[in-house]
Amino acid sequence: MGFRMLKHAAALGVLLLSVFSLSAQERGKKADRDDALFGLTKVHQFHLELTEADWKKMQPPPGMKFPGFGPKQPAPKDAKDPPADVHKSAGAFGTEFPWVKADFSADKTTIKNVGVRFKGNFTYVASAQMLRRPLKIDLDHFDEAGRLHGQRKLNLANGVTDAARARESLAFAVYRAAGIPASRTAYAELTLTVPGKYDKELVGLYTVVEQIDKAFLKAHFKNAKGLLVKPENLRGGIEYLGEDWKRYEDKYRPKYEGTKEHQKRLIAFARLIQKADDAEFRKEIGGFLDIDAFLRFMAADALMANLDSYLGFGHNFYLYLRPDTNQFAFIPWDLDLSMGMWPVGGPPDKQIDLSLEHPNVGQNKLIDRLLAMKGVKEKYRKTLQELATMAFTKERMLTDLAAIEQATKEPLAREKTAAAARKEMARSGPFGGMVGQGPPLKVFVEKRTESVLAQLAGERKGYVPQGMGFGGPPKGGPPGGFGPGNFVAKPLMETINTGKNGKLTKDEAAAAAKKFFQDCDKDKTGTIDESQIAAGINRIMPRPPGAPPPGPFGFGNIVAGPILKRADADKDGKVTLDEFVNAAEALFKEADKDKRGYLDAGGLAAAVNLLMPPPAFGPKVEAPKK
Repeated sequence: MGFRMLKHAAALGVLLLSVFSLSAQERGKKADRDDALFGLTKVHQFHLELTEADWKKMQPPPGMKFPGFGPKQPAPKDAKDPPADVHKSAGAFGTEFPWVKADFSADKTTIKNVGVRFKGNFTYVASAQMLRRPLKIDLDHFDEAGRLHGQRKLNLANGVTDAARARESLAFAVYRAAGIPASRTAYAELTLTVPGKYDKELVGLYTVVEQIDKAFLKAHFKNAKGLLVKPENLRGGIEYLGEDWKRYEDKYRPKYEGTKEHQKRLIAFARLIQKADDAEFRKEIGGFLDIDAFLRFMAADALMANLDSYLGFGHNFYLYLRPDTNQFAFIPWDLDLSMGMWPVGGPPDKQIDLSLEHPNVGQNKLIDRLLAMKGVKEKYRKTLQELATMAFTKERMLTDLAAIEQATKEPLAREKTAAAARKEMARSGPFGGMVGQGPPLKVFVEKRTESVLAQLAGERKGYVPQGMGFGGPPKGGPPGGFGPGNFVAKPLMETINTGKNGKLTKDEAAAAAKKFFQDCDKDKTGTIDESQIAAGINRIMPRPPGAPPPGPFGFGNIVAGPILKRADADKDGKVTLDEFVNAAEALFKEADKDKRGYLDAGGLAAAVNLLMPPPAFGPKVEAPKK
């Protein structure tokens, strides 16, 4: 089918959209069980009131280091008396969020003694110095009777990576339109009262995301008694960790334990994917997985260029073992970095052109083995064509986007005024200048739908993401992997590559090191220490247009220690110009493993990543005993 024919098919899909939507509605009336809370353009008024003590308890400790990278930080002095009720983030950042009590109001309904805490990994760190941080409101945390329109929990996403505050709502709408069990959304303007500190202070506009809980499972699968897990940082997709369920608890993070048989079923599923020969895999996989439903889930991730997902880091999804079919179902989660926004997924223009045939990063055994089965790749392509002409059309998405923008225009303007009055820098966390740098949503929709139709017509292959997975570097490429270098390689290259050819030479690296040292050594003492290195890096990191000067904490505070450790040859806590330049040249040589005499963006990212170990993605798993 040619590109022009596919465009006609897309137009036909728009005409059929009402029929498709109606059938989806008929199939899932229970999924729309309560329209009082959720709706694409609904904007609620929420209010939280906390005591000053509880507000203080919620905050991160002073001088918080960026979690996950670099040497382990000593525990605070009062660690012997930690909060009794704490949620520890299971992602790379491992932040601890204490639960506290609050009174919560939604429009005209007030619920006393709800549980509230901050939440998130990347989005929390990116907004750590803002008042508008992501929140979890657990209505029945302290009182079992707490409900709002049937919901026990509310997820308030702060949209720190998306100035338009439309990405997550738009993305979830596409998944639902594609017939995939996915959360509903709404919006809420949140105000905050903390006696002596805030009096109905406007925090800002949040996206309210439906919790994946028993009510959700009953609505979509008719039964909520199965095993529900929310994996984090699986290497190469579904990961086999041996036969002991205890090994799975930290990585697979069960939300509902299910039965012992359910747990054994998950282990058998992972074993089949990772250990079975091709004949056994082909014979058994259909019993463990609804293949058609998984291909639909995978196709939606690919169409949405959603790399912060099962396709990339092996997280941001739920896995549910359905008791009625004994098969596993995939449920999407955390879509705020979809549509080409994940910083380590490659340049935004590349993510817009993400390959449909190979959208996953590196090896993913479940995907690779499924697509190698007879007839499955053809079925996957048919699913892509269906979604591209029904759920993922330019017309549908731009219409939804326009409706969202109209609904959020005034709340976003009020939020901007409130943030300015607090003299609050948008995106002011450690990665302040590096989040929210993806393509505007209208641009993404127009260019991504064009790329999709061209790929389906066989006129374009698309971008295969590399270099951020866990299976080692691309063949023949530099050592990369996930790390801070993936965030800063592009702006750093633009700053120090004087030849402006995307190829950093050893001489350019040495010259950049010399200039940086001189800029840091303002008092001309001939040495610089860790604080001077940190301040120097924070000064040169890119910031959003119109943003104020960087605060006291930034990306420099993450990398300054490892830089000093590598460059400080005599271990006196300071480095001289010669030490600094020599260290830069040695780092260049180590990153240029193919002896090309230059580093491209991938090589520069690898050089930065060599400065420190990457974050620990889950606990180290020992090899199973024979």
